[in-house]
Amino acid sequence: MPDLSTDEFIAISKLQPEARFDYALEKITEHKELWGLFGENGWLLLQAEDDACMPIWPSESFAKAWEKNDFPDCKPKTISLEDWMQQWLPGMEKNGTLILVFPLSEDEEGIMLEASELTECFNELQE
Repeated sequence: MPDLSTDEFIAISKLQPEARFDYALEKITEHKELWGLFGENGWLLLQAEDDACMPIWPSESFAKAWEKNDFPDCKPKTISLEDWMQQWLPGMEKNGTLILVFPLSEDEEGIMLEASELTECFNELQE
């Protein structure tokens, strides 16, 4: 995905979680990739009450901004949409891992979904 201008980055950052979710799905589908954070211990998973959840972003710049503030030991890493749909989501559904789509900071969370719900969203977009 091409880098965003500072103005675009700020404008997208000001969107409400639902609008960021829609933006993320659109961009992930368009560019056929998404971004997570990867560190010494593998992919970053957060604890949400009793559930593990994986934060994802539509571009490296948003993942990098989040990582710098909250998880400086992690680095943004891309996942192809094909791998995400065929391997990641079925595996996450099996082990109950949730997905946190496009969080910005601790104060402004993203939309949290089960893997099956996110699969449905992507399938609807591709129809």
